[in-house]
Amino acid sequence: MARCGKHACDQRTKPFKRLTLEQPTDKTLEAAAELIGKTWYPNEPASWHRACERVELAHHLGHATYVRTAMLDEDFAGIIAVRVTNPHDVAKSSGVHALWYQDRLLAIAPWFAGTSDETAVGVALAPVATEMVLTQEFLNSGDSRTAWEITLLVIDPAFQGNGIGKALLADAIAYLRHHGVAGFFLATDDGCDFGFYDHLGLERIATKEMPTGASAQQTHQDGNAAAFDRENHPFHVYLYGAGGAGLGGESDGH
Repeated sequence: MARCGKHACDQRTKPFKRLTLEQPTDKTLEAAAELIGKTWYPNEPASWHRACERVELAHHLGHATYVRTAMLDEDFAGIIAVRVTNPHDVAKSSGVHALWYQDRLLAIAPWFAGTSDETAVGVALAPVATEMVLTQEFLNSGDSRTAWEITLLVIDPAFQGNGIGKALLADAIAYLRHHGVAGFFLATDDGCDFGFYDHLGLERIATKEMPTGASAQQTHQDGNAAAFDRENHPFHVYLYGAGGAGLGGESDGH
């Protein structure tokens, strides 16, 4: 899930500190989990012990071949992750199991097993499941951009406006070009600033509405539980992609 929050990722403001892109450490991965929590799960009950963000981060980094964190001096500011898709990924979209999160959740919080909290966490993670289904449908399409996926891009709102999203994306694209990649794709949703990708010229490949069984108040959101009224404002997930010349278009984003 590649996101930049609800604010513009690259709107310039006064400069902060020196930006560097670094290999992740245990400390910065913990900061990444905290950022996912405050960005997409602001109303997560304390009793869940930050389960949602830990499950989601593990999901996005599970098969990543490239991960970079953005640091402003000593401050963690964002993270990006990329993976190569595997032949076994190509299966029916119906193969995305409703309990996909269960193993990771129980590894993090085994006391959730069989409780109502286990079910509630699954509902909160519903947008991720919908993105998995849409991704699977795309993998079956034979499109050249299916070979690589940007699985995560998130920027700390406190540091947005300093070109961090562009810098992370540009570095990831440089990595892809080095590997001779024909194209890439990423998933995002209504809880994100997906206009960032429109602004950068990525193509919106597909759109999918999240099933109505999921609770609006437990979807990814910007802290406003009323932001996604399931009857009047359906929640959507999107795929964006680029290929060919589009892979070289963001090299000036650093």
